[in-house]
Amino acid sequence: MFGVLLELISGSSGLVWTLLVLVVAYYLWNRHQRLKSLPPGPTPLPLLGNILNLAGSSDPLQTFRKLREKYGDLVTLHVGSYTIVVVSGYDTLRELFVKRGDVTSDRPNTFAFREITKGEGIVSRSGAEWKTQRTFAIGGLRDFGFGKKSLEGKIREEVEIFLMVLDVEEGKPLHPESFVQTSVANIICAIVFGKRFEHGDPTFIELLTLINENMSLVAPSGLLNFFPSLRYVPGDPAGCRKVLNNAEKIIKYLYNVIDAHQKDYDEENLKDFIDVYLKELKDKEGQDTSFTVSQLMNTIADMLIAGMETTTTTLLWAILFFLNNPDVQKRCHEEVMKVVGEGRFPSLSDRSQMPYIEATITEILRCGNIVPLGVPHATSEDVHFKGHIIPKGTMLMPNIVSVHTNPQKFPDPGKFNPSRFIDSDGKVSGTDHVISFFFGRRVCMGEALARSELFLFLTSMVQRFQFKPEDPDNIPPVKGNLGITFKPCEYKCIAEKRV
Repeated sequence: MFGVLLELISGSSGLVWTLLVLVVAYYLWNRHQRLKSLPPGPTPLPLLGNILNLAGSSDPLQTFRKLREKYGDLVTLHVGSYTIVVVSGYDTLRELFVKRGDVTSDRPNTFAFREITKGEGIVSRSGAEWKTQRTFAIGGLRDFGFGKKSLEGKIREEVEIFLMVLDVEEGKPLHPESFVQTSVANIICAIVFGKRFEHGDPTFIELLTLINENMSLVAPSGLLNFFPSLRYVPGDPAGCRKVLNNAEKIIKYLYNVIDAHQKDYDEENLKDFIDVYLKELKDKEGQDTSFTVSQLMNTIADMLIAGMETTTTTLLWAILFFLNNPDVQKRCHEEVMKVVGEGRFPSLSDRSQMPYIEATITEILRCGNIVPLGVPHATSEDVHFKGHIIPKGTMLMPNIVSVHTNPQKFPDPGKFNPSRFIDSDGKVSGTDHVISFFFGRRVCMGEALARSELFLFLTSMVQRFQFKPEDPDNIPPVKGNLGITFKPCEYKCIAEKRV
């Protein structure tokens, strides 16, 4: 009896082992077929994937450049359980994100998108609900000046206050970031919150500090998206818990702002974007809808951070490039004096008469590479592209810096040279390959605001001040740190008032 039982067990074990071998073999074959159909890339290690290819470099942008040189415009990387395809080159980017935008415009299901935003807002949402929220947001913002001349007044108010702050600091070495950021943030706050904050307001400083900390920690804590358990590592070496704790405080602050609006809500007097959204909430009460208070909170978070971070970073690059290229600053000043003079503030109506200023802004965007790797997209279905199959749910990373540093389009791409965008007739040309605001369905909806801000700030700054290095023999180098944006390393300058 015992012998028969042993024989049955042995037979069952053999069957189990056979099935196990078949399952493993099928998994390996299926994985091989899947990898074979993807674009090429470095061989992933078990469990780790290609994390060592990325983490071992002090310059991620240089790493992506070398990967492109070796594998081409489409490079596949595996990090944790995620498959990432890095997309480079202007033509390839346009073909994938514009022509195939119907299936490449989702957002990846990463930890940050899933746990912090709950997939809400405008940046994180995908599909039909994203289209609904984006369309509403654009309409709501238009009610408060987006795309209208009235917006110029809001920008000019902050520009004037910014110039007054520089007046107070005139001749002193200063870190320009806090002054620039407060002024830029106040423009979006006026539209979204219906109020502005004074420079030095402790509550606003605390909010901006939380946002800045998270922006700077995005790169080291980014592994949290691929390895969520990192938030439990003792000591928090990558700043993962810091990012999550800061996010909780930002969320709490924004909910308090919404709560104050709900208490003061007057349907006959809609003061800002939050009020417009609250009206939509009331109109859709009882319906199955994506319009919720949490969606509102995430939307205004997106607007505040996106509306502040990119323009602030661009203006910081502008000052740094002026310090390193005084001839460019001088020529910008001369053009402003020729068109505007000293008796009035520059206006958006002056733009058409200032080609060198426009060319300088374009070159700042190109050389600064404000968002060098864009915002990740994801495929909403299997995509057949250039002989490869990119599976549904694959993360797509737009390598924008590959376009901005293309020597065929921009000879000597490392040189800051606004004149490259001025043609023989003295007009601006060749700007189509500067794609800082990207293109396709996910094109930055705040592009018009950002361009207006950049023009009015830049022209007013060079009209009233000359920016000089703290030490003429030690000019701050043109170097940056990669976070959400590629921000210049901290530097000091002197704003000298023009006589």
